[in-house]
Amino acid sequence: MLKIRLRRMGAIRQPHYRIVVTDARSPRDGHFIETLGHYNPLTNPATIQVDVAKYEEWRKKGAQPTEAVVSLVRQFNRTARQAEAAAAEGAAAQPPTRKTRARATTPAPATTATAEASDAGEATEATTGAPMSEAAAEASRDGGEGSEAITEAAPAEDATTEATGTTDATTEA
Repeated sequence: MLKIRLRRMGAIRQPHYRIVVTDARSPRDGHFIETLGHYNPLTNPATIQVDVAKYEEWRKKGAQPTEAVVSLVRQFNRTARQAEAAAAEGAAAQPPTRKTRARATTPAPATTATAEASDAGEATEATTGAPMSEAAAEASRDGGEGSEAITEAAPAEDATTEATGTTDATTEA
C-alpha cells in the first residue's frame, strides 16, 4: 500500500519536511518513490509547496495521504486561490503607471499647464511641449540665477507664449 506522507529533513530542532510517496511499511525517513513538495513550519507564515498535479496523479493510483498531508494540501490550495484572486483584483484596480497615464489622458489646455509651471517657478515639458533644455533646467534648479541661459532657450518657449497668450515667469527674468 502506498502512502503520501511527510519525511523529516533538517537539523536538530530545525525541521523541514518533504511530502513524499512511499511504501507504508518503510520508515519515516527511509526509502521513498517520489517527492511531491516540501513544508517548512519555521518560516512565518509556514512555507508550503506542493505539485498538485503529481499529488492528484498518485491519489488516482491509490496512494493514501496522511491527515497532515491532506491538511497541508488544502492549505496550499486555499492560499493559491487567494493569491490568484488578489492578483486579479490588483491587476484590475491597479492605478495606471506613469507611461499609461501619459498616453491615456488628453493633453491639458496650455493655460493651466503654464499657470502650474509658473506657480512652481520652473519651465517643464508641459509648458513647451518639448523636453526642457539643459540651460533652462539648470536655471530652474538655481532659482532663476543664470537667466542669460534661459534667454538662449527662449525661441522654444515663444511658441508657448503665442499659443497661450501668457508668459512664463522664467522667460521674463
